Amino acid sequence: MRPESTSAILRPDLTAVAQEYDAEKAATKFIGRRAAPIFNSPIYSTTYPVVKRENFVKRTEDGRAPDGSYNRITGEWGTGTFTCQDHGIEYPIDDERRRRYSRYIDAESAATRMLHFQALLNHEYRVAALYAGAGLTNHNVTTAWTTVATAVPLADLRTGINTLSDACGAAPAEISLIIPRTDFQEMLACTTVNNKILYTYPGAQPAELTAQQVAAMLGIKEVLVARGAIDSTEEGVAVSMGQLWTAAVMYLAVLAGENDPLDAPSATRTIQWTEDSPEFPVIESYRDEKVRGDVLRERVNTDEVLTAEADLMAYKITNT
Repeated sequence: MRPESTSAILRPDLTAVAQEYDAEKAATKFIGRRAAPIFNSPIYSTTYPVVKRENFVKRTEDGRAPDGSYNRITGEWGTGTFTCQDHGIEYPIDDERRRRYSRYIDAESAATRMLHFQALLNHEYRVAALYAGAGLTNHNVTTAWTTVATAVPLADLRTGINTLSDACGAAPAEISLIIPRTDFQEMLACTTVNNKILYTYPGAQPAELTAQQVAAMLGIKEVLVARGAIDSTEEGVAVSMGQLWTAAVMYLAVLAGENDPLDAPSATRTIQWTEDSPEFPVIESYRDEKVRGDVLRERVNTDEVLTAEADLMAYKITNT
């Protein structure tokens, strides 16, 4: 399905390659789409409702008055504004290189996987920045989890779960934990966690416990382990690798499902403008005779936003 002109054409075949990458690889590296679930919007910019605390902590008397009337509620909503932006990266596939390596790789599939990795990496970067800049109240753990003999990670997390549940009325089973890889590993090394595992998962090696098992142990919806890494230096400078999500900073959050209505309780969302970006991602290709090759383009048109007041549906924990 190579392009025959300079006009870009949609490539559903390569979109399928990207979605296959999502299923096989992305879940082990990126959590952005679950930490800020996608909401499809038919318009690219407008105001949106922000959930306020009053919706969850006020009780309205529901007894019928002597005159036959009932009390009324209108709901309390703040407002935010989103403006979706086009994000995209291109990959030129030279005709000669395509022929040279055709026996070993499919050039377009390989290029799609590299483009999709970049798209997910950049989305993850924006989502991590969204949480970091959310203005959440900080809560330190009782004892740093590096002090494995006396740290109490499960108690620290249960305190946060209960506080968040009281703040917005969400059941623990509706709460997700966002945790950097190193903090997840530190938690599993703590003595109190090891003792708990002895009875919860007899015979299991603590270091091998999965995120799903930890979520079940805490009684929450899911544990999202942030493993994305990034080289923060410029091109040509010695590599300096680091984690995308800030180490020692964790978040408990109520998160909607992908494509749930915008008024569904959720700390954050990724707004996707469907007129320009009907899928995550959109993959296109066009011919560029100047370089005697085809060009693949992967793009999304999104804005990553907070959809609840600070501290209402998210709780920040610092492991220091």
